[in-house]
Amino acid sequence: MSNADSYVDSGKALPVERIIELIESSDFFTGYSDDEINTLSDWVKAYTIPAGEFIVKEGKDDNCLCIVVHGSVDIYKQTEPDKHLKIATVEPHESIGEMGVIDGEPFSASVITSTESTVLIMTKNNFDTLTEKHKNLGIKLLRKIAGIISGQLRSTTGRLADLLSNH
Repeated sequence: MSNADSYVDSGKALPVERIIELIESSDFFTGYSDDEINTLSDWVKAYTIPAGEFIVKEGKDDNCLCIVVHGSVDIYKQTEPDKHLKIATVEPHESIGEMGVIDGEPFSASVITSTESTVLIMTKNNFDTLTEKHKNLGIKLLRKIAGIISGQLRSTTGRLADLLSNH
């Protein structure tokens, strides 16, 4: 199993019992059986992270899927050297990093906790291994991720159309 600790600059790693509780409480995993949740707990880490801390940094290629369970995080995109634009806030039960666990490309933005936050993190290596060893669970996770990416793309397309129609 890969070490997810490199994704969190500071924060408190949580024990497996707490990971199971967090998975069970997350809307992200609605419809997962107890066996699936127990299997996921072997491949996911959980952290409580203080406000103002990086979870991931733009341009880094140590990909992970991150699910916010409590708190909120802000996503920033670098626009110029030393300038960042806040592009979104991610609330509980939402995720980040979906594209990176699929395509392996570096993070396209930085993620910083705006409040103390509890997050579940699955590394790309753990995601790949999970999908190989537990194919049905892997397919279920892939469908969830595909649905999220599809929704984000549809939303972005709508916003782009709105911006273009106003010019």
